Amino acid sequence: MLQHVPSALRRAVQNARSLGPPLSTRVLGFLVNTVSTPRKTYGSIQLLRPMSSSAVEHDVVHRRQKRTVKNLDPNHLSTRDIVDLNGPCLPSVSFGAAGMRLDYLCTKTPFPPNSRGFFYYCSRPGLPAGTGEIRFRVVDLRSASCSAGDLFANGKDLLDHPGHKPWRMHMLQLYSARLYDPIRRLLLSKGLIDATRDIETARRVSAVTLENIGRSIILDTISDTFVIQLPITRLPLAFIHDECITPASRVARNLHWRDRPETVEASDARWRVYHGSAVVRYELKKAETHRMFHGAKPGEVVLVLRILELLDPVGPDGVRYRLSEGGELVQGTSPGRYWSMRLNRA
Repeated sequence: MLQHVPSALRRAVQNARSLGPPLSTRVLGFLVNTVSTPRKTYGSIQLLRPMSSSAVEHDVVHRRQKRTVKNLDPNHLSTRDIVDLNGPCLPSVSFGAAGMRLDYLCTKTPFPPNSRGFFYYCSRPGLPAGTGEIRFRVVDLRSASCSAGDLFANGKDLLDHPGHKPWRMHMLQLYSARLYDPIRRLLLSKGLIDATRDIETARRVSAVTLENIGRSIILDTISDTFVIQLPITRLPLAFIHDECITPASRVARNLHWRDRPETVEASDARWRVYHGSAVVRYELKKAETHRMFHGAKPGEVVLVLRILELLDPVGPDGVRYRLSEGGELVQGTSPGRYWSMRLNRA
């Protein structure tokens, strides 16, 4: 299944290829091997489903009834920055002087129980304007330590509803709705972003339409790993690269993955369609034969999606799905036919 690459996406691929000498099977994300690969950020990245807690907690939460965030820098947090998002209603949180209501999902869903901790800014150096995000670090208030730094270091990032990646407010969301202006001002006042980056991000966002950006997958670089649900009929992705922001568009459709016949054990099924979450990444791949990618000639380099990890590996029949070493390519609607995009056409 071969599709044409949108011109902005094609430019992002070309930018990634220009980082080094071209290789026919070069992995675009050579620095990112799995979804849990550590990265340099403001604050270490750790993941956690919301934890259980007992009635024995620090007095700091009981003293604080108002949810006010005055700092988003994980290196300079205070216990006064701890907020409690628990409750049956959407919590009202003040960032600086202005308040707003936050939801866990786009459907106005309250946060999970025991969502107590720090909001913080997470970014990777060297990436263009528009990248970065706000995360929420859940902390264990039963800890003997009263240090905000220790609580943060020993905490875990709140996960999104599926439980496979951190809950976040991406910078594209913050700049596409005036509701989030207080967070922008707080980032500026604490020096986490400078005026030049703020203006450039606002300019980039104003040049595109970012409707429903919160429901899309946002990639800060095209080499980032991300999580998708397979099978999937529509894959909306937004890309950020040096030239511009590519708004969310359907860059792929009807994606599947099936067990290869020789990997299926204890099952009579010739092909088993995988149903579950998977960690994937874009790569460049050279077509070895006419039949490898639909419409691609032998030697032609195309864009593919590689599955790096199956997050729900046990099928309904109790038999595990198994990836080959190094992962498998995402397939289209036909078994054995890999999904791909051509690079030489817009």
